[in-house]
Amino acid sequence: MDYYDGTKKVLEFLKEKRVCASSRASHRECYLAFGEHMKANGLCYSIDAVKQWIDSIRSVYSRQKCYFWNQYMIQLAEMISSGAISDRRLYQTTSSYSKVPDLLKPRLDEYLDFCRDKYTKLSWKYARIYCSEVMLFLSEQNISKIEDIVYQDIIGLYNAEFYCTDDIKSILIGHAARMMSFFSEKGLCSRGYSIMLDSQMYPHIGILAEFSPDHQAEIEQLRPKSLSFPAHELYNSIDGFVCSLQKYGYVGNTIYLARHLLTALYLFLEIHKLGYAQEVARIWFAEVQDIIGCSWKHWRRVLSFYEEYSDKNDIIPGKKYRYKPGRLESLPQWCREPIISFQKQKLREFRSEETVKKYQYPCIRFCLYLIGQNISAFDNITIANIREFSSTDQHDTFKGRASYFTVVRQFLEYLEERDVIHNNSLHNCLSAGTAPVEKIVDTLTDEQISSVNDYRLSQSKPIELRNSAMVMIGLKMGLRASDVVNLKFDDIDWKKRQITIVQQKTQAQITLPMPVDVGNSIYSYIKNGRPKSSNEHVFIRHKAPYCKLTIKICTKSLHGILPERKAVIGGGFHVTRRTFATRLLRNNACIETVINSLGHQDRTSVMTYLSLDEERMQSCALSLSETGLRLKKGELL
Repeated sequence: MDYYDGTKKVLEFLKEKRVCASSRASHRECYLAFGEHMKANGLCYSIDAVKQWIDSIRSVYSRQKCYFWNQYMIQLAEMISSGAISDRRLYQTTSSYSKVPDLLKPRLDEYLDFCRDKYTKLSWKYARIYCSEVMLFLSEQNISKIEDIVYQDIIGLYNAEFYCTDDIKSILIGHAARMMSFFSEKGLCSRGYSIMLDSQMYPHIGILAEFSPDHQAEIEQLRPKSLSFPAHELYNSIDGFVCSLQKYGYVGNTIYLARHLLTALYLFLEIHKLGYAQEVARIWFAEVQDIIGCSWKHWRRVLSFYEEYSDKNDIIPGKKYRYKPGRLESLPQWCREPIISFQKQKLREFRSEETVKKYQYPCIRFCLYLIGQNISAFDNITIANIREFSSTDQHDTFKGRASYFTVVRQFLEYLEERDVIHNNSLHNCLSAGTAPVEKIVDTLTDEQISSVNDYRLSQSKPIELRNSAMVMIGLKMGLRASDVVNLKFDDIDWKKRQITIVQQKTQAQITLPMPVDVGNSIYSYIKNGRPKSSNEHVFIRHKAPYCKLTIKICTKSLHGILPERKAVIGGGFHVTRRTFATRLLRNNACIETVINSLGHQDRTSVMTYLSLDEERMQSCALSLSETGLRLKKGELL
């Protein structure tokens, strides 16, 4: 039905309803005026074109005339869309409130009485108009009582064309939300109705029917599993989840996002009669991701936090989440399961979790090579395959090559012990270990140590205070980076001026005197630099989550004070420990003192530092005559 057919239908309809001739004439005048406007401007009929035209004639005609012409155009739009005009739109002189059906009016009056004292008289009058419009819309959906409302009605209300400006519609939807909130508190409808009418919330909810067919099918398969965690339990858990975030220092946007995201997810689940399951939540996020915009990674992390919270009733703030399958997961089952079993065996042998995690990488590389050779079972491996694998290694150093081969060799031995491989000597085809290598011990120079002290005395920013304290502990007490980041408040005895720790590497307890300048650095950081947090560790992140640092931060702290160390190969934080040991020896400390200070179990590791004690090394020099070397013309032969 085009514009002119629509106007003809409206005029015929008005005549059938015995609308007076003057009113029909006024309709005709309005439609002719808009028709001329379209012709003059080369326009086609549309709701937007009507709105622009009504706005343009407000300065030409009286307010009353503009009001009625706007109503005539609404009647035309309804005729074009539905083929008729409802009584709600037909009788212009009857108020919206009077048109509300008798079955819905008592509930409307109940709400209006409740909010009467919350508005001025004029505001309350407008509230009655807007709420009446909402009730009229619901009545057109064949709703006779509030308890009959379903989510589809709320979706229809939000998307309905009320033939008014966007600002007016926003006000109308706002009144609808407050009215639904009132009814939900009375137990007449779902609390989700009022939340859903929030214009900031609605776009992020998602409609299952609009999801991709594959995602729809996956969700239907997951439906039974999801119902073990009902949607209302997810909604009730939001406050507890937010408290967990706040416990680790999250504030502001993250807290708002957590509430917003989980509320949108709750509404999606509630609308579609689903429960919470991690897989369902991830599918939902994949579908609404494009609507979110550039902050989608922040959403994804908060959703991962909630997955952790739903399992453990807490979050792991420092955890790094993976969103794509790792290389281990991408391997075929015949490769993947033996590698996982091998790792479990190493854990039972008291290897650390971090070490065992690294064991998978050589095994994965080995399996990828086998797959590339069209090998589909470990028992099909030949000596030639092992030799060719070793020849394709791309490590830059012998040490790196040997480390990888050692793990693969152990993996092959493990497979042989379990009869996965029947050739029990296959592991011997890979070399393991390297010859001992002597290295020149790298330490900080006197000038660099002086720079560290100058930095400690001159800097005052929180990160700078943390840098100073961490480097001073390494330099003056010789602690490893792993022990520095693991330092706890309970480890420090301020009265005795000492620190007692259990070394992470050796699991041996050690008590060391705390120099005054180290104690001052730690105290200055705690008082003036450390974020307020209940975390037991002395050194923590300066952004939420306020959790323990990684050992890499120790090296960054050293580089922050001595930028030139970045260019030094192997110039990490451990140089402070080597410098500490070397200075002890240069100050005539005995070997036992150095061993005890470093927390070593024997003399082997300390011997490397002896070569740097130049003064005492010179006193041990042998004469040339004792060596059997001969001189010829002042040169050594």
